[in-house]
Amino acid sequence: MFDVLPMDETFDVVVVGAGVSGMAMGLALQETDRTFVVLEKAGEVGGTWRENRYPGLTIDVPAAIYTYSGHRNPDWTRFMPGHREILEYHRDVSIESGLREHIRFNAEVVSADWTGSEWVIATRDGATYRAPAVVFASGFLHHPAYPSIPGLETFAGETVHSACWRDDIVVEGRRVGVIGNGSTGIQLVSALSGVASHLTSFQRTAQWVFPLPNFDMSERLRRWFRNSPQIIERTVHTVDWIADRILGGATVRPGIKRKVLGRIALKNLNTVKDPELRAKLTPTEKPLCRRPIVSTRFYKAVQHPDVEVCTAPISEITPAGVVTEDGTTHELDVLILATGFRAHDYMRPIAVTGVDGVTLDEAWADGPYGYTSIGIPGFPNLFMVLGPHSPLVSISIHGSAELQSRYILQVLDHLDEKNLLAAMPTTEAAGRWLDSITAGMPDTIWATGCHSWYVGEGTTPVLWPYDLKRWREVLGAPVFSDYEFVESPVPAAQSAH
Repeated sequence: MFDVLPMDETFDVVVVGAGVSGMAMGLALQETDRTFVVLEKAGEVGGTWRENRYPGLTIDVPAAIYTYSGHRNPDWTRFMPGHREILEYHRDVSIESGLREHIRFNAEVVSADWTGSEWVIATRDGATYRAPAVVFASGFLHHPAYPSIPGLETFAGETVHSACWRDDIVVEGRRVGVIGNGSTGIQLVSALSGVASHLTSFQRTAQWVFPLPNFDMSERLRRWFRNSPQIIERTVHTVDWIADRILGGATVRPGIKRKVLGRIALKNLNTVKDPELRAKLTPTEKPLCRRPIVSTRFYKAVQHPDVEVCTAPISEITPAGVVTEDGTTHELDVLILATGFRAHDYMRPIAVTGVDGVTLDEAWADGPYGYTSIGIPGFPNLFMVLGPHSPLVSISIHGSAELQSRYILQVLDHLDEKNLLAAMPTTEAAGRWLDSITAGMPDTIWATGCHSWYVGEGTTPVLWPYDLKRWREVLGAPVFSDYEFVESPVPAAQSAH
């Protein structure tokens, strides 16, 4: 029997990740003549929707905009459906479009190195892939963040991070604790209230909750969408417009929209009747400072007699449960860590090395950034989809990923037309870009004293501080004077003359 040697294959483009952004890039590449491969670390597409499947998980935006153009879905069963339906949609698109044939599953990328003429991408199984261009579409919500709490590993019950949910975990009739009060924590508390025998929500920071209703999509409505695709497109454009004008308008500049949304959140909070509980749930930051949370169930859930909201800081975890600084031991059977993700890792911990051996960690020493959210000086033909400065609040994820994918293709087409090998933004252009991002921050809600992963690390903001129109203008066409180019090597026979 012969040993099977690791693969070494060459493509025009290597895409890393088969989640929402990686699929967008793959679908765009399918419309070209370029050879490409999509490397996915897991065994299925879907990214965060594949990895997260905790109780109560639903999308928190209208499903109509959570689709790719050309692959709209008329058959959503809910206005904001559950995670299984979202995952099935992406799996179906990968099959029906033929994109799945380009995906290598269980191919976890560990390194990417620029050789001077191409990228060499290595996977954990020892295979290598070579390409002039690499697109990192690895997302930002896939590295779970674990809390640093003394004694966490000593808990005698079951401990699980919400992003690593196991189907064998039983919560019915058991004492359950949820650490974390972001979108995930609120969905978990809403789902487990009345299911667990006792549910304790360990809350460090209260959140504003907006009462966006969710409802079933009737068969009649779905049939109407199936028979009238143009109605779906109008719905997508209408939702995009409303999100940009109202939610986006409230986040990027002060004014009546911000005040109205604040009053809506406050009115929702006032549905909590007990003044002591309501005080615990009252945030100190302004509405929209953090990721907007939508729920019509949470405030009802926390008023259930078997639910406790604990605001005392956690001092340690023992085999019996969680001990808070007031000396109380909260005995538990199941401990759920709804503590989010290391959102600023992006493609890290993949070891990425660019020109002159400069690593991505060195380039991002002051925080992650990307010129037009897509490129990094010193890293030729390295592109990102949904990288730093991408809009995450009021502009659709799928729409943004498609805009960025088309932008990347324009850069690659330019290289072909000019017989150039590679392109990367200049340091000066990246500096101007960061200055423009910083200049847009003072009027935003995030400049009002927010403590949120939206704000970024160090001195580098990571969120888009402008509106949809400007986003589309930025990504409409590359400004090639902002790039420096790597010349294609001259063939030996030609150079001899």
